[in-house]
Amino acid sequence: MVRGAHVQHHRLMVTEKDAEGFYRPVGVLGAPTAGQYTFHYLRSAVARPGFRPFLGFSDTGRSYRSDGLFPLFAERIMDPRRPEHPMYLAALDLSGDVTPLEVLARSGGQRAGDGIMLLPIPEVAADGSTHATFLVHGMRHVPGADERVGRLCVGDALFLRPDPDNWTNARAVLVVEGDDQPLGYVPDVLLDFVHSVDDVRLSVVRVNGPEVGSRLRLLVRLEGQADPDEQPFTGDAWETVD
Repeated sequence: MVRGAHVQHHRLMVTEKDAEGFYRPVGVLGAPTAGQYTFHYLRSAVARPGFRPFLGFSDTGRSYRSDGLFPLFAERIMDPRRPEHPMYLAALDLSGDVTPLEVLARSGGQRAGDGIMLLPIPEVAADGSTHATFLVHGMRHVPGADERVGRLCVGDALFLRPDPDNWTNARAVLVVEGDDQPLGYVPDVLLDFVHSVDDVRLSVVRVNGPEVGSRLRLLVRLEGQADPDEQPFTGDAWETVD
């Protein structure tokens, strides 16, 4: 079981870091109720100049299905037989019999060298309520963030602040403490979603020690209200190859 008020994820956005350091959406990894895993490229990604398919997904004009998790993504999940596996799940605020997609949704599935990262696709309920749980990005680029994060506790309220002077992305959004001290950033791929949410409440889900590295240091949960008629990651830019 996943601790707290978390639900299983059935669709993840697959992104890849480009030459400029941005994570660009590439496709959608899913686990439908039928039991098969699926992968679909985004049409907008395939159309980008210089696009290169993922290993094992060379045909960009078709959808992929598998009874087991595709090797490209399975190799991003720690083997449960490893002795440090319980500590790894705890760092992600997970425990017990979690699904592979739940682990990937929390960890991002990042590996050195290939620049691939996965993020859960948020949904907006009929009453407009929505939420997203994510790791705060870019902490190593924020002076003093590591020390400030070390003082946080589970449940502490955090806040969002636009960072229009950010030289890499004028739409960047900072995660800050109550005294407006920056801790890191909202993942770039979630920016459209975050900008669409009203009455935002942001809180600490998990704080990990520096031994896990900056990438897993701070896990937060965003809650708020959005238009249920405008679901995140929908529209022409997010159309997948069938």
